[in-house]
Amino acid sequence: MDLESNYQWLASSITDEAWACCQQANSFPKSLLAKLGLSPFQSQWFHTQMEFAIGPAQRKVAQPWNWFWTKILLEQASDQWVAQETAQDFPKGIQVVDGCCGAGVDSIALAQHLHLSSGSLDSVLPIDASELACELTRWNSRRNGPSLSPRQARFEDADLPTDAWIHLDPDRRATGRTVDVYSTEPSWTSIADRIGRAPGASVKAAPGFQPDAEFPWGECGAPNARRWISRDGTVRQQRLYWRIPRWEKASRIASGFRKASGWHHEVFDEELLGDSERYYRIVHDRSEIQSGSYVADHDPALRAASCVLALAGRLKLNVLGNEFGYCSANQPIPHPMLRWYRVLDVLPMDRKKVRAMSRSIRFATWELKSRNVDIDLIQLRKELLVDKDSDRAGGLLITKLGKQHICLVAEELRS
Repeated sequence: MDLESNYQWLASSITDEAWACCQQANSFPKSLLAKLGLSPFQSQWFHTQMEFAIGPAQRKVAQPWNWFWTKILLEQASDQWVAQETAQDFPKGIQVVDGCCGAGVDSIALAQHLHLSSGSLDSVLPIDASELACELTRWNSRRNGPSLSPRQARFEDADLPTDAWIHLDPDRRATGRTVDVYSTEPSWTSIADRIGRAPGASVKAAPGFQPDAEFPWGECGAPNARRWISRDGTVRQQRLYWRIPRWEKASRIASGFRKASGWHHEVFDEELLGDSERYYRIVHDRSEIQSGSYVADHDPALRAASCVLALAGRLKLNVLGNEFGYCSANQPIPHPMLRWYRVLDVLPMDRKKVRAMSRSIRFATWELKSRNVDIDLIQLRKELLVDKDSDRAGGLLITKLGKQHICLVAEELRS
């Protein structure tokens, strides 16, 4: 193999020196890198990595200068905070095979969790069919520790330890981006066979994957639990669990992370999911929402998991419109997965009336949200007037009650 196709040069001292030059300059110093004797291919590689480090990698990892990627592997990677959280799904003292390890974010998080627990550097075995992915995992683990020794192999063909648990992030781009597990690489048939033989397994799926009761799971059977995970208001992934002790009493889990409060998990079993309607009420009448009442927007993990009604039942809240609507109550109930607003006015969804309202109420900024209404929020925000001398932030919560589209003019409650 020539140097450009054999990525083992990434483990060389020249790589460390070249990358340090880029980091110190926070730019691409061609003259300094030329002295290292880099090929045009290598120079272009470092230029691309620098663009990742000062750009999209900052949303994925805490120290973007400590990582190497390809564009696709960066897009597919779990973010570091979610990876560290899901690593805790695995119990202490075990070995985990991280299939389709990519650039190694999940492998490193697993190794940090299991190495601290067991003291064994062999606790994680990263596997990927790509030589480059394996080299990136090797380099990234060396920079972010503990160091790992990835194995280049197809997950379905690899000879795995019989007692190893499985962590898997199958490629959903193999046939074009998809939510269907039967359109991934490796094939679901191969995955199901491995899951069926493993002590336990955690498989990443698209947040929108919603199988019905008749879904053909294959050799592994249906997962024992499913978890939707959000971070700072965006759903990042869904995880399917087989025989994971951490969630043995759960059916669905909604996990959300906010900088102010950290991680919070709402755990629902089948009994609550099936019986929660005794404790909440769906509101269809606009007259029931008045100025001075309170509404809450919920974490998107709850919506993705179809657990808004279950949480409303748990907290004895009303829900506006349907199972994805805002929650409401006479008094706000503090909860880390709810953002509460006090209603200042209730308007029909009439753009002229909404604009006139923004002239009189005088907010410095507007936050717009919609539930069950298809509307261009970006354009509507442009139509609202602001008062730069004000210190107040307003909210416009748009929803549907019965056949009416309404706007709740509101102000967020700050704790």
